[in-house]
Amino acid sequence: MGEKRAPESARVEEQIVVAWKHYAERKAQGLQRIAEGACYLDPRPCPFEPRPDFEGRFVQECIHCARMQGQVEEVQPQQEGATGVIPTLALLFHLLQEEARSVRREHEDGLEDEAERYRSAGFLFRSIPLMHVALTHERIARLLLTAIGGAFAVEVDTQLLFRIVSEGEALELMDCFRRADRRDPDAEMRTPVDLDAFESAGGFDGDVFAPLREERLPLDPDRDLLADAVFDGRASMVPNAQREIRLPERLAEVLPEGPVAILPVFGREKVRGILVVSQTSAYSGWTADQMELLGAIAAQAGIAFEGNTVLDTVRRRGAAVRSAIEFSRSAAQPSRPDTRAEQALKALLQASQATGGIAWVRADDGSLDLAHVHAVDPGSTQDLGTLGTWLLQWFEADGKAMTADNVAEDPRFAGFLPEDWRCLLAAPIVSGNRVAGALLVFNKAGGTQDDPLSFDAEDARVAELVASIASLADSRSSQEETLRVKDRRLHEVEAQLRHAEKLAVVGERGVQVAQDVRNPVAAITGFAKRVLKSLSAKDPNREYLEIILRETERLERVLSEQVALAQMTRPRLKLENLNALVQDVLQSQAEDLVRRRVRLLKRLSPDVPTLLLDNEKMRQVLVNVLSYALHSVPSGGRVRVETRAAQGAVQAEIAHDGPKVAGEVLDRLFVPFSTSRRYGAGVGLAMAYQIVREHGGEIRARSEGDWSSIVTIYLPTRENDDRRRKPDRRDSRADRRRKLA
Repeated sequence: MGEKRAPESARVEEQIVVAWKHYAERKAQGLQRIAEGACYLDPRPCPFEPRPDFEGRFVQECIHCARMQGQVEEVQPQQEGATGVIPTLALLFHLLQEEARSVRREHEDGLEDEAERYRSAGFLFRSIPLMHVALTHERIARLLLTAIGGAFAVEVDTQLLFRIVSEGEALELMDCFRRADRRDPDAEMRTPVDLDAFESAGGFDGDVFAPLREERLPLDPDRDLLADAVFDGRASMVPNAQREIRLPERLAEVLPEGPVAILPVFGREKVRGILVVSQTSAYSGWTADQMELLGAIAAQAGIAFEGNTVLDTVRRRGAAVRSAIEFSRSAAQPSRPDTRAEQALKALLQASQATGGIAWVRADDGSLDLAHVHAVDPGSTQDLGTLGTWLLQWFEADGKAMTADNVAEDPRFAGFLPEDWRCLLAAPIVSGNRVAGALLVFNKAGGTQDDPLSFDAEDARVAELVASIASLADSRSSQEETLRVKDRRLHEVEAQLRHAEKLAVVGERGVQVAQDVRNPVAAITGFAKRVLKSLSAKDPNREYLEIILRETERLERVLSEQVALAQMTRPRLKLENLNALVQDVLQSQAEDLVRRRVRLLKRLSPDVPTLLLDNEKMRQVLVNVLSYALHSVPSGGRVRVETRAAQGAVQAEIAHDGPKVAGEVLDRLFVPFSTSRRYGAGVGLAMAYQIVREHGGEIRARSEGDWSSIVTIYLPTRENDDRRRKPDRRDSRADRRRKLA
């Protein structure tokens, strides 16, 4: 039994043995080396290189043992199964020092790797805010490639970013980077993510990627790693792109030899694109940490793409709302339907970002008119008319907005659309229960020739909003016009009521005056006639008496008219021809026309129907109005008499081109005893007004052009029909029996 060793000494020996074992295990190169020998009692692998020509085993013939100059010693006696030598303490301490240095080197290498990982992660994460505030997809893509190129400055050789197109059936190259294309490979960035400096050094949009830009890359879900990334969201890494059969041939041709990482660019709900990153040939592949970093930054780019899309949608909606508000303001102003349709089309063009458009409106007679055309070939007017007719028929069956993504292949529009139209959006303008017009815009701005933008559901809702505003504006204008007509009619009725009140007052007063004056006038007339008979034919006073008689007769006539006006009786109606009545009145006034040398213009329409009239009263109306015209026109002037059938009425007009009168005089034309009369006391026109009103018609006066006064008599045909269809008051025997029952 040897002496008991101190604990410190035992701990040192234990560390030496452990160091030896670790060193031996690290240097072991396989079973063959294990069979070639060991240098201490336990049969372990030799940690040194054995000499190929050694003669004696396990003595001092090991190269390392010889180099250590006897730092191994023989064991006496040799134990069975042992090597025969053991390391000296000096050798063991040397191995312990080597072990410590190795552990230190590994620790330092680990720290360097950790620092490199932190640097790459920091570089990538500093680019995240920049991607999220970028305003375009192109800038987000360029920031992503710049961040990866800066984070893995030595390792990255090529980067390709694809967007998914054609509903997931193909990929389109969005941006690319190749280190070999950089003009200044050692250019440093002034900031952590210096996009301008990185771009100025070159490397983007290299010519080697032209085949990928010119033609889309189709996806093969059965044998394509890109399809796995798109449809399954699965990242992958291949050791050598040139030897990987699961990569599209066109893609493999532009990638260098070396490891390639394929990562999906995730959004919040779906894969937005594919990122392909290849390493230089000096590296054996992307580590798990690097793949995780690349996937994280690609996902942030995908979220930035989605955010930019949402921002673009918000901008579009804001533009649409602004256009709708501006159109609402303009539509609130009074305007014609075609002008309003033009305003609606301009608002829809701005809201939908379309390059051209057409607006149609339906006229009152049902025909279709082109209200406004924007950016359309002038030679296609006939086809546009056909298109407008077809659209109105479509909207009468389906009142919703319609969109077409590819009009060239749409059978609905075959044959009558211009060839340069790619897509269209149309909406109906509805007024009441009918389609009053249509709006159409085509070719949405943006996109490319191979992948043009189309109108979506949001654009359709905007089109319906603009069309609804136009419809409401049309309805409002129609209501305003109806209100104006009713207001004008109300003013006319009020004027008629005031006129009737005046007539009532004048009539009462006139009857009193007429009754008080008629007796003295009759006495004057009688005595004047008696005196006239007593005078000789040559008496000079005879002329004065004739003047007195003539004026008293005129005064009696005026008084008789006044009494007749106050004591009007109900008309006795029967079927009369207005043209025949006018002709009789003109014949009775023919002598006066000739004497005054007045030129008569007569136009009697043969379409005038027979009416229920009081012949005598209506004759009196025509005589009074014609007398007013004859007394107003000078010698050589013109008088126009015209009849015509209008909508729901028959009109008779008597006009003259005498001296013009003021508007207030025309307003008081039918008021009796007007002081501005050029003839008589004006009772004749007041009587005509009363008679026409009793027939259910109207009489109005106006001036127009050369005609200083136009008196128009309106006799309604509907009321005449109603009078003709008076109910039969005689009950049949069966009716009386039913009533008794």
